[in-house]
Amino acid sequence: MNELTQYQTQMIIPEKAVPFFERALDPYAIALMASLIEEGAHKGDWKIEAIFDGLPDEEVLKVTLAIASMSAEIDEPDWDLMPIPKKNWLKENLLDFPPIQVGRYYIYGSHIDNPEVPQGKIPLQIDAATAFGSGEHATTQGCLEAFEDVLKMTKPKKILDMGCGSGILSMAAAKILGKEVRIDAVDIDPESVYVTNENIRINQVDKNINVFQSNGYEKVVGEYDLIFANILARPLMDMADDLYAHLKKGGCAILSGFLNGQKSWVIKAHNEAGLSFVKGYKIKEWSSAIVEKN
Repeated sequence: MNELTQYQTQMIIPEKAVPFFERALDPYAIALMASLIEEGAHKGDWKIEAIFDGLPDEEVLKVTLAIASMSAEIDEPDWDLMPIPKKNWLKENLLDFPPIQVGRYYIYGSHIDNPEVPQGKIPLQIDAATAFGSGEHATTQGCLEAFEDVLKMTKPKKILDMGCGSGILSMAAAKILGKEVRIDAVDIDPESVYVTNENIRINQVDKNINVFQSNGYEKVVGEYDLIFANILARPLMDMADDLYAHLKKGGCAILSGFLNGQKSWVIKAHNEAGLSFVKGYKIKEWSSAIVEKN
């Protein structure tokens, strides 16, 4: 008989809210799954499921989900906690996702045996585990699209991936730019640091990428030709001055993780820090942007 030591919660939310809820739940959950509802009354919405190792503090969880709802500009979804049999949910492939193509990349999980990589595509194996970022979200896709445009302007040799999540953006850059590029991948979450280290080893780009934990730019040293910052609107705005300080003159930053309606706030904060807007991108409800340091 399985010991009931794990708990599960699930909720239904609109697509635009998925990254907010994943990032909100990530510090507390041992596994997360986001899946599109393809039929019924909630067709087009997404179901978020989170597994906790033990009973989480319900008051903390309540506040966390309320903040996620407010940030995503939605009403708070219904949710509850229920005990479930203890399992290794990662081995149960809770976080599996089907292969997807984003630009020149073919992104797949380790559960895909002998992936059939389309001709001309660059393979990336991503197991997000409990870290954020599998390539499915419009925020990541916006970053990759913007990166293609950056490469038309320059070939960065030193890159910072601020809020690296699973390391997908670092690996995408390393796969294209080769052994000449040096990348620092940074995240406040130690699980993200662990997952990124595993992913860069699997994808054989560990010699290009240095991964470490940092609260924002606290442990970041030096200047970069390119900075990825796929976070959320408020922390992007709060860290605009730090981004400016660590970006080389003539360098670019790719900003993402904010809703279309938040774009003007994010760009204004970076303009005030001394950065110029270059180009914006919209994918569904989400925006990304390139800014540069003149």
